Parts: sequence; structure tokens; C-alpha cells
Amino acid sequence: MVENDDDDDEKVPKWVELFLQRTFFSSCLVHEEVQKNEMNWYCITCDVPACKHCLSSDDTHETHTLLKIYRHVYRDVVTLAEMGVHIDCSNIQPYKCNKKWVVSLNPLPHCGSGSQVDEGGACDLCRRRLNDPRLYRFCCLACKVESYMKKANDNKVRVDEEATDDEVGCSTQTRRKRRRKGVPHRSPFF
Repeated sequence: MVENDDDDDEKVPKWVELFLQRTFFSSCLVHEEVQKNEMNWYCITCDVPACKHCLSSDDTHETHTLLKIYRHVYRDVVTLAEMGVHIDCSNIQPYKCNKKWVVSLNPLPHCGSGSQVDEGGACDLCRRRLNDPRLYRFCCLACKVESYMKKANDNKVRVDEEATDDEVGCSTQTRRKRRRKGVPHRSPFF
């Protein structure tokens, strides 16, 4: 079942934001002369994409934490088991790829095919259609991280506002949650 506020105690590692901005499966500039030199590995420790030749020829990545990036339906994915070690992937819709469960790094672009849904059954952030909206809230890792970051920023702003209100002398219990629409009007019948 979907729980709306279960992300409060999650922490998103700093490297995840940088990881989601990377591009993978381009040719490695260091190993141009070697075949199969596509950058499909990511070193979490160094924050760099790497090819398999970079990992085998360079001893610097030997003790580092690595993630292998796969391609599934023309988009970058990572296995659920590997990513689940670093971040909670419970509300992200997984896909089956070569007998492994994977999660997408970024959403597919909306191309007018009706894949953007306005009613229920869609990703909380990008409104992409989900296969099972009862179990999942996000279509990819980037949507979940962005949603968490927005929530963290909202909570920080709220805490800052409460701190400034306390400094002024306003009580947080007597403050209204929403502002009034206008001046309240009394009934003319007294």
C-alpha cells in the first residue's frame, strides 16, 4: 500500500544527485582504441563514470564502491538489489530486465503518446503512468530523489519560519495554518 509520508526518515546520499546528472554509454576517451569501451560503470567513491577497461587497468578503483549501469528500453537503469543498498527504492516502479529487477534512473520524455496521466495511477512528480499505482509512487529514481529534496526544502523553510515567528514572539500553536480569504462578514440578523 502507498504511504504518503514514509520518506521522512530517509536520507539521500549526496552522490546520488551527481550520479543522476551523469550520462552513460558514451565511448571512453581514454580507451578509444579498444572495442566495447562504453562507460557503463559508475564509481561512487570517485564520482566518475568508467568503462570496464578503466576498472581493470587502473588499480585506484579496486577498493571503491561501483555500480553497473544497464540499458533497458533505451534508458539507463541500475539493478534494484545494487541500488537498494544505498537508497530506499521501495516506492519506485521496478522493471524486469534479463531476469533482474531494475529501476530507471530518469523518466522517459513525454512525447504526446498519452503517457502523461492527470488522474490517479501516475508518478507523483512527472505524472508518467505507473503499472501498479497501489504499490508505487514514482516511475524512476530521479523522481523519488527530487520529491524527497522538495520535501526536505519545504520542511527546512517551515522550520525557519517557525524560528523567526518564535523570535518575534508569536506562538506556533495559535498561528493559523492558512490565511483567511478576506475580512469575515457577520450576519446582519442580531
